[in-house]
Amino acid sequence: MNSTLTGAVASYLTQVRAELDDLPPGELEDVLHDVTDHLTEVAAELGDQPSFADLQARLGTPRQYADELRTAAGYPARTEPVNQDQLAAGRRALHWGLIACTVGPFFVAVSIFTWSRDETTFFGLLGLGVLFVAATLGLRALHGNDPRIVLDTPRGTRGEAAIRGWIDQIPPNVRHELVTIGQPVWWVVRGMIGAGGFFALFGALSVTVVGAFAGAAVSVWIGRRTQQDRRWLWYVVPLNVVAAVAVPAFLAAAYAGASFGFLNNYNDYRGTSTRYNPPENGITVNGTPVSNIYPFDAQGKQVSVRLYDQNGSPITLELQDCAASYGQVSRDSTSNLFPQAVVVADENGNVTSDNCKDSTKAPFAPPPAPATPTTAKPSGTPTPGVTLTVKPTR
Repeated sequence: MNSTLTGAVASYLTQVRAELDDLPPGELEDVLHDVTDHLTEVAAELGDQPSFADLQARLGTPRQYADELRTAAGYPARTEPVNQDQLAAGRRALHWGLIACTVGPFFVAVSIFTWSRDETTFFGLLGLGVLFVAATLGLRALHGNDPRIVLDTPRGTRGEAAIRGWIDQIPPNVRHELVTIGQPVWWVVRGMIGAGGFFALFGALSVTVVGAFAGAAVSVWIGRRTQQDRRWLWYVVPLNVVAAVAVPAFLAAAYAGASFGFLNNYNDYRGTSTRYNPPENGITVNGTPVSNIYPFDAQGKQVSVRLYDQNGSPITLELQDCAASYGQVSRDSTSNLFPQAVVVADENGNVTSDNCKDSTKAPFAPPPAPATPTTAKPSGTPTPGVTLTVKPTR
């Protein structure tokens, strides 16, 4: 309040403040800041020392003036002192509101750090579901009472005092600018973040920009609606927490190199969009795991061989025969002797430990032997070359 106001002007302002003292403290101070400026202008127009009657003739009674301020700012009518039933309703409503503001945003933040799109979707929808369910239960707990009854509960009073202490640290002119300029900017930002993130999360990148602008328009409408109906706060405040938490969490996850949601696809050096998967154990050909190897000689006859890599280490696979499947003998679980024996089902397609049979025969027809070109060779010096011979292992 402006301390330079004196006489009838200061008295008029004091009564206006009394008529508006049911408003949240932060908003009350912002309204009174504008009222003080207005009264200063009116007093200058009426003369150096306008009387109380002069002010009432110009502006109406303090109650009428306060009612006009409520209507212009979208505030509801003044509320009366609450009773015990209303306090109980306020405690329940505040309880569910706190759950909506904590548990819901927590799961949304968890979804940002998950390793797959499925997990991101699950935790994101879980968080939003908890948020909206808790907010709905909070509104139902009000039983039609004014939402401000939560501020009359012990927890609400302590929370209001703590928040008010933080707000009082901000200079009045800065608070005024934050409300008149910062609030609309925040409405736009939260709408763009929410709608744009939603479309990007589900891969609809082509409509992300359009969705972000649409979300901003909806967010502004919700902000104006909340000023007129405080029950919207049970949804708006948790969503504000989500927006305030999601952005730094998203940036932190990106900085830490986390793979999450719609960012787990990337362009590799070939310019193609792919997702990295670590290689599996065993042998893989063109991305397909190999469970057995069936060697054939030049005549198309199946042979047995032992395989080694370029370092002389054996290339092994898990054994799949009856002994390995049913533990009939104790031995190594892998082998580099191919083909390996695999369990064969009986004529009924059944396999048990009693009738188990295995075979090393290829489950496909032998491939035709490749055609060998015949060319006349001059007698004398043999043609230089290298011949690779695989000797069957018995």
